[in-house]
Amino acid sequence: MKITRQLRIDALAADGTAPIQLTITWEGNRLRLGTGAVVRPEHWDDAGHEVRAVRGAPYAAINPRLNRATEAAQAAQAKATGEGRKLPKEELKAAVDAALHLAPVVEQQAAAAVVEQPAANTFESLYREWIKEQLHRPRGQSGKPMAKTTQAGFNATLQRFLGYEQARGVALYLDQLDLAWYQDFRSYMLDELGQGLNTFGKHVTRLKTFLSWAEGEKDLQVHKHFRKFTAPKKRGAVDALSEKELHQVADIDFGDPSTRERLLELRQELGRATGKHQDEGSAHAWISTVELARDKFLECCYTGMRISDANRAAWQHVRGQMIVLDNTAKNEATVYIPFYDDDLFKPVALAERYEHRTPFDLLVPECYRTNEFLKVVQRLVGITRLNLTTKIGRKTFVTRKLYQGVPARLVMQATGHQTEEAFNHYVGVDELKLVEEFMRKSPRRRAA
Repeated sequence: MKITRQLRIDALAADGTAPIQLTITWEGNRLRLGTGAVVRPEHWDDAGHEVRAVRGAPYAAINPRLNRATEAAQAAQAKATGEGRKLPKEELKAAVDAALHLAPVVEQQAAAAVVEQPAANTFESLYREWIKEQLHRPRGQSGKPMAKTTQAGFNATLQRFLGYEQARGVALYLDQLDLAWYQDFRSYMLDELGQGLNTFGKHVTRLKTFLSWAEGEKDLQVHKHFRKFTAPKKRGAVDALSEKELHQVADIDFGDPSTRERLLELRQELGRATGKHQDEGSAHAWISTVELARDKFLECCYTGMRISDANRAAWQHVRGQMIVLDNTAKNEATVYIPFYDDDLFKPVALAERYEHRTPFDLLVPECYRTNEFLKVVQRLVGITRLNLTTKIGRKTFVTRKLYQGVPARLVMQATGHQTEEAFNHYVGVDELKLVEEFMRKSPRRRAA
């Protein structure tokens, strides 16, 4: 994604100001948006794509808004990429419009003699400074900058706190973030917004890291209660397919006439639900896309890769019975993934079906809108207890490998997790499997 800002000199107004335009290009698309802000040409920095920090220029009001719009676009792209789909133009526009609020920011001539100072040491300005510093800080042994998905997470947390300020009509101050504030923010997140406990915990974790930086490196006064803020995590029921369910998905025969008939029925149902006309001539292509989405999901189940990594994994990464993939999407680690078939995991057979048939010789071709088509696969096999996504595939790999008896440290080398805490988040508890194991090892059952 490339994001630029232009001053529309061609639309110069009578008062000498021109509107600022945002241009976003991504995945072969282009979107131009008005920002609602205007500035005089002498106050515009063409190289920096922002308002100059000079006397009389409204840089303190406009530049943060432009930055928020950029971050919103990047976060929307990261979200779509993480879900294995293309980012629709309407979704991107809505995200950017929400960040801009589209309230006009006009440069007043009367303010030319006034020196506008940027708001120093506000919560937002400090948080942005912290993010900027984190971006340029080498990560781990690779020495590479922060991954884009991590950046998107940091920016999402900032937007959540800015939303809290707006909802409460108050400004956040570091020395006032006490336990009473923490409880109110918790209520805002969980009760008012209906966010999950794990999402709340992620925001609190980032906040505590930021506050530690503000106190330790900026020598600012921070309320001591922040050390007592807890970042809860909740592990629910199994979030992975059982062996039976994985076999059901893998065993779908897309060439079987009854299967194709059922797929056409589902296609018509989707058409009625969405109000979109389904062209009979494209039915074959649609079924082929459903099959590709199924295979992309199986690739995640068989290898444990994130969809972004699966979309670049190629035969060149195969070394004997191992896939060795460098610079993984989230933490830029090197992963070592088993590449052989057993009774449950069949990555070799899957990849061989597409060998020499994909661009760049990918193991499985890239499939846009994978998660959308997985809903069709889910209805086809009748799975109702969870929603099939590529992330469920990754969790299935972790859970099923552990139940096969593979040590956790070896599974972590395949998934790229660097801490047990992060790894455990992907581990499901298969209650039926546990009962089977308990019964199998029961002394009374063995005696019988």
